[in-house]
Amino acid sequence: MDTSDRSRAGDAVALVHEELRELILSGRILPGQRLTQRELGERLGVGRTPLREALRMLEAEGFVLSRANHGVTVAGLDLDEAEELYAALLMLQAPMVPRAAREISEESLTRMAELSALMRDRPQEPRDFHRDHAAFHALHEATFGPTLSKIAHDLYLRLSRLQRFYYRSRRIPAFAVELDRAFLEAMRRRDGARARRVQELHVLSSAIGLITDADPWHRFGPLVDAAAGLGITVPLSANGTLAPPVEVTWAVDLPGYDPVTTDYVVDVTSAHVHSHQGRRLDPL
Repeated sequence: MDTSDRSRAGDAVALVHEELRELILSGRILPGQRLTQRELGERLGVGRTPLREALRMLEAEGFVLSRANHGVTVAGLDLDEAEELYAALLMLQAPMVPRAAREISEESLTRMAELSALMRDRPQEPRDFHRDHAAFHALHEATFGPTLSKIAHDLYLRLSRLQRFYYRSRRIPAFAVELDRAFLEAMRRRDGARARRVQELHVLSSAIGLITDADPWHRFGPLVDAAAGLGITVPLSANGTLAPPVEVTWAVDLPGYDPVTTDYVVDVTSAHVHSHQGRRLDPL
């Protein structure tokens, strides 16, 4: 096979991979559904070789499962996995945001503003919103470096399946657009501390919102532990559940910061700090 033949073969695999991933993300192929190469080949009009390679790529990304004698099935939607993915995203993104605020280019900020306006000003299908939302955050994540930005992209990709499946019959929450706007404003000011706070609030609101809406009795663990490691207190109930809106406290107060309040998370840091400052301690 010469170079041009290999290039065409690679292009075919990439196209099949993209088509299959979109079918899964959109819910047209359902969680748990068994996939056969014959049926998929007929549906997509492709041969077995690019289809087999595309399925291997999807398995590596966590979209499908392959078991001996059972074939290939679409991976299920697991809220425990979703919580772990959000926890990983929180731990990766938050410490890197101040770096992004310092290093992001004016061109990238301009493009972020364009994407923010698109998400705010026009009704969007979930697929379009998640595409624009991922592109919005990819612009600042590019400053993380090639390895970390790829990890962040892969986390978004895996979460987007859960988000798109869940929001396929619901409206995109308004807080997502408002938090992106607040994040962009902080980035334009090169205010890394404020941008980090907004992004932490965004990840926590998205995680708690999606998970508690899907299962109000979900017992949280990794997300709360990850937040604690970043100096964020997310108070659990006695049985390990969360009942929105959750009053969350950050270890560091940001003077002049006016947090966005979502349906799922309320930043009560300022009230908490001020109540402690005003408390008198009796002498021993």
